[in-house]
Amino acid sequence: MSLSWSSGLGAVPLLSSGGVYGVDIFFALVARPALRRVDDASLTQVLGHLHAVADARMPLFGATALLTTGGLFFVAGGWPTLAGRLALLAPVGLLTQLAAYGLVAQPVNKRQTAAAIHRHTPPDARALQDRWDSVIGLRAGALTLAVAALIGVALHLPR
Repeated sequence: MSLSWSSGLGAVPLLSSGGVYGVDIFFALVARPALRRVDDASLTQVLGHLHAVADARMPLFGATALLTTGGLFFVAGGWPTLAGRLALLAPVGLLTQLAAYGLVAQPVNKRQTAAAIHRHTPPDARALQDRWDSVIGLRAGALTLAVAALIGVALHLPR
């Protein structure tokens, strides 16, 4: 396999995972503490509209990351190689992030989005955000694992 071919296959999952990673790291480190300083109506409006856009666009990055990371296992030489084993570790992080998103964050996103569209502030706006916040550290950590594993794969791909 040529260097450019294997490098390209390593770049796609890393870039697509990196897109999701960047968003979750930003929310864990910047947006979450900043949003604690705003009133409930502002919180609902900002996050509701952000989630409406993000929930429409981010699945492309996540799906691309999962699909290409799965294929990377074979390109990396499978289980006998370090790159192959790292390629199996990356989906663990991606799937952990996806599970936390699907089980906890997405239901909150839907409520915040609906409230923002209808210009309504739910009486439990802060509790909703606290629920969402409860998994952002897990999501960011899981994505850190995935991206680190993918960097490891890229460094150990067959030349």
